[in-house]
Amino acid sequence: MNRRTFAQGIAASALAAAAAPAFSEPAICDAGPEAVPGMRPLTPFPLSVMLWTVFRDLKFEQRLEKIAEAGYTTEGRGFEDAVRQAMIAVLASPRFIFRVEQGSASANAAGNSVLVDEYTLASRLSYFLWSTMPDAELTSLAQKHELRKNLDAQIKRMLQDVRAQALVENFAGQWLELRDVGGVSINARIVFAQDAAPAPKPGAPPASQPAFGNRGFGFNRPPVQFDDALRRALRLEPEMLIKEVMRDDKSLVTLLDTDHTYVNDVLAKLYGIPNVTGTQMRRVELPKDSPRGGLLTTAAVLAVTSNPTRTSPVKRGQFILDNILGMPASPPPPDIPPLEAAEKDAGKTLSFREVLEIHRSQALCRSCHARMDPMGLAFEHFNALGAFRQKERGLPIDSAGQLLTGEKFNDARDLKTILVKNHLTDFYRCLSEKMLTYALGRGLNFNDVETVDRIVDRLNREDGKFSALITGIVESVPFQQRRAPQIAQASTTGTP
Repeated sequence: MNRRTFAQGIAASALAAAAAPAFSEPAICDAGPEAVPGMRPLTPFPLSVMLWTVFRDLKFEQRLEKIAEAGYTTEGRGFEDAVRQAMIAVLASPRFIFRVEQGSASANAAGNSVLVDEYTLASRLSYFLWSTMPDAELTSLAQKHELRKNLDAQIKRMLQDVRAQALVENFAGQWLELRDVGGVSINARIVFAQDAAPAPKPGAPPASQPAFGNRGFGFNRPPVQFDDALRRALRLEPEMLIKEVMRDDKSLVTLLDTDHTYVNDVLAKLYGIPNVTGTQMRRVELPKDSPRGGLLTTAAVLAVTSNPTRTSPVKRGQFILDNILGMPASPPPPDIPPLEAAEKDAGKTLSFREVLEIHRSQALCRSCHARMDPMGLAFEHFNALGAFRQKERGLPIDSAGQLLTGEKFNDARDLKTILVKNHLTDFYRCLSEKMLTYALGRGLNFNDVETVDRIVDRLNREDGKFSALITGIVESVPFQQRRAPQIAQASTTGTP
């Protein structure tokens, strides 16, 4: 066996060891037992496959062979030293640590961007939909320069693959703040005790009624425990609804309002849904008069937009503005007094709506709260854990309101209907911006406005189907291209 063949085997050994988790059985080198005394026969492994797996590029085969050969031919060093030297080169390479993207040779008419090559496109597509490296089929198409010709088929295949669950979990975790469910602090005892409090006596001062978040009120065990089992169910419910829309290519409208949801025994108990047993999440049909349906009435969203001992119409309203309509309110000014201070000044027990009205009377707070509060108050029938209620601290809940755009509603069901009928394009635009940001791994700027417009137009033409959103992003200019100066710099570097 000549020196070059052995160096190739060593290089393959290093690459195989670095990428071992991606393969079912180890394959190290083809040096053979005669190369190193006492060494067992090793399974051959194609170096080109390993170069793609580790570097997602095939340009550095000879360079890695030279590194391995230099390590082996040095006096006093052997096979293991050569493998170690090659491993150091692999693990220290920026192309192993980072996703280095390449572009084609030709720039666009303006000369400021180029199409990414098909290997890079395969990586972008795979990390977008699967959060992991491309599989053999994507790699094969990229090698044949046929991936762009087969994008529609590959998108359909990838969305049906079990690995697409990563898109659901990671995107929903960011968009709906589901990652916070595991750490959000809700005192279930106080929350349910306030819902069960008796009506205040006429003329009684506020001190005689439990204040919002009073930790001394109520000693009864709450109907549900906010434990790990319930937190897990809270996160799974919206994830399963999003997965349904993705898997069945349904309209994005389903995310706003639907006639079913997903529960298990502990979540069904929180929701008051009978005849559900077992920890397995399953689909249940909702009654026609149910206040639930869609993401906004899931306990996960309602909990992450609440305070530890009470609801927060401000947070819930801001959540809708930011994550549904794409029109977030400005941050609050400093030194704003707590809302509870308004009740003390009033000298009597107030509903939360009345407390907010006093707070909004300040000119500094009026403009933003006029946008947030009506939408947040629409969900006041859901407590901080998402359970439905009719009263808080013995006072009836008034969830009616009016948007700045003029539409009036009585409760959350009416508000969801308004969002679907009158603000669907706003929702399409907001979700397109969120998903495009996720796909690109960067914030959007003015150059991306036209891309978002095209995606929204496509959603309107195709009835809001999930596939229209994903395909619109994958076929967009920012996903298919990159800036030319960065391509030139990345292409001229000599580091493997």
